[in-house]
Amino acid sequence: MKNAALGIAIIVVVLVISVRWSSKAVNAPRPEGVIQTPIDTSVTNGLSLSDMIDQSDLIAIGSCVETRSVWVNRMLVSLSTISVAETLKGAELATITVALPGGIDANRKFPVAMTYAGAPRIAPGENVFLFLTADGATAGTHTVTGFSQGKFSIVQDEEGEQIVTRDLTKTMLKDNNGVRRGSADVTRLSSLKAQIKAHLRQ
Repeated sequence: MKNAALGIAIIVVVLVISVRWSSKAVNAPRPEGVIQTPIDTSVTNGLSLSDMIDQSDLIAIGSCVETRSVWVNRMLVSLSTISVAETLKGAELATITVALPGGIDANRKFPVAMTYAGAPRIAPGENVFLFLTADGATAGTHTVTGFSQGKFSIVQDEEGEQIVTRDLTKTMLKDNNGVRRGSADVTRLSSLKAQIKAHLRQ
């Protein structure tokens, strides 16, 4: 009987410790320049296409070949390796690594996951159009310009034409007119490339 009571007590203590530890992990510092709101959205400064072009060190098109999570100062970060097919601005690199806020550590006794509403996500095999700044969470990595604003997915429409899509519905964008919820955008890949090239020629 005493052994059973002792076993239950140990289980309770372990659960309390794990809950407190995981809550500390989830409350890790937010990505710089982004405010988490309690309604499952994030607030960040809204950027025009011109702003994103000017603020980006690298603008590239490619495909994600791998994604893994690492710890950086008690915060989980996902590192996505991108095989670059085309570079519109910046150094022409064969591969780049993009650091994204959040991730999962499944190797612990109690797996830990961190997520940020509206944060950019890149899945293995996904074709992407990226606006990047060279200030990633770890050396040699890039971050997406404007939180999620600089990450587009590349897909084909029903007619086989390549289009780029971006979902900012979980991001609140702040500008001179106040704060507004982002939208889901779709445009032709050729059109987006043409706008960027025209701006860079100015």
